[in-house]
Amino acid sequence: MTRETCSPGRAIDAVVVGLGTSRGVRAAAVWAALRSAVPDLTAITAFATIDRRRDEPGLLAVTREHGAPLRCYPAAELDALDVPHPSEGVRGHVGTRSVAEAAALLAARDLGGGSLIVPKLRGEHVTVAVAALVPRASPLSISSACTACGACLRTCPEHALRPAPQRPTLIAARCSSCGECVEICPTDAITLRD
Repeated sequence: MTRETCSPGRAIDAVVVGLGTSRGVRAAAVWAALRSAVPDLTAITAFATIDRRRDEPGLLAVTREHGAPLRCYPAAELDALDVPHPSEGVRGHVGTRSVAEAAALLAARDLGGGSLIVPKLRGEHVTVAVAALVPRASPLSISSACTACGACLRTCPEHALRPAPQRPTLIAARCSSCGECVEICPTDAITLRD
C-alpha cells in the first residue's frame, strides 16, 4: 500500500501507530515522523512499540502530550506476525524482524481489528507504521441540546471527544463507555447507547 491511503481526503476515524525507536530518540523526531505519516493526529487512538522501549523518554513525552495510550509487546509476539517489510537487521538488534509494522498490527487487533495503511516510514532514529481500525458504532449519542461548552472534552479520560463547531465529535475506537461525559454534561445532551 502507499501513503496516499492515509491522505487528507480519505475519512479515517481511528488509527494506531506502531513506533520503532533507537535509544535516546528525541520527542521532536517522533513528532516529525508522526506528522509525515498521519495527516490528522487526532485520529491516533493508540501508540504501540516493543516492550523494551516502554520507558524511552522521547517516546513517552510524545504519548503523554498526545494523550493516546502506549501499548507494548514482547519481541517474540512481534516476531510471530507476518509483516510487509521484515528486517533481519532489526531482529539482530531487538529480537524481532519488525517493530513498527508488527506493533501497529497487534494494537489494531487488540482494539477490534484493522489493517496496515502506511507501511514503515523511517525518520530520525524512529520508524513509524500506521494501521486503520475497523470502524465501530458510536457508543454515545450527542443531541442538539449540546451547547459545545467543552465540559465533556475536559473530563474524558480516554481523550475520545474532539471539539467541533456544533457539538463534540467522538473517536469511537477510543471510547470506553465509562460515562464520565454523561455525568458532567450540564444539558444532558449525551447518552450512552445500549
